[in-house]
Amino acid sequence: MSGQKTDLQKHHIFHGEGRREVSDRHGFWVYLQAKYHSAALGGLHAYPNSGLDLQLKRLCQREYEKVYGAEAFFEIFHEDFIPFKEEEAIKMQKEMWSVIWFINVCRGFKDKNNIFTTDEYWANDDRKPLNMCFLCEYESQFRKVEECIHTKPNWEIIKTTDEAEKQASYAMDNIGIEKRGFEVWEK
Repeated sequence: MSGQKTDLQKHHIFHGEGRREVSDRHGFWVYLQAKYHSAALGGLHAYPNSGLDLQLKRLCQREYEKVYGAEAFFEIFHEDFIPFKEEEAIKMQKEMWSVIWFINVCRGFKDKNNIFTTDEYWANDDRKPLNMCFLCEYESQFRKVEECIHTKPNWEIIKTTDEAEKQASYAMDNIGIEKRGFEVWEK
């Protein structure tokens, strides 16, 4: 959090109701400075299951599920801390790109003014995901996401609907969470 190496306290990511022992057994803990940890100082114990506390739980769950699966995590805690799953984000992202691709195919004009973009896709929709990207929305459950790093066209340089169709098709086929920029958080 801060890079400090002093004034650290061991924080059990899953705490209360006998969960400390489970956290110790599985390595579900981190060291935090008192100001981030202590309830008296306004740390995460002052606001359980929100903010940093929830972020750590979600990160821990995601990493555990990569190795042992979602069922194994649920067996331990009987809770799911990640409401928006990666598979769902990928599915929604593919659906969005397929609509954009299809509309550009149907328009079939060579004029830049007729290109159907993500801006137009989300123009009248209040459910717009972060950065107009469902993968960014998914990733925001674990860390702050400032800009999108996922595969998508640069609409500024596309001149025709044919180019837009190809770019949307490429984006649809290459959906995946790039790791660029996440290395520091993972450490």
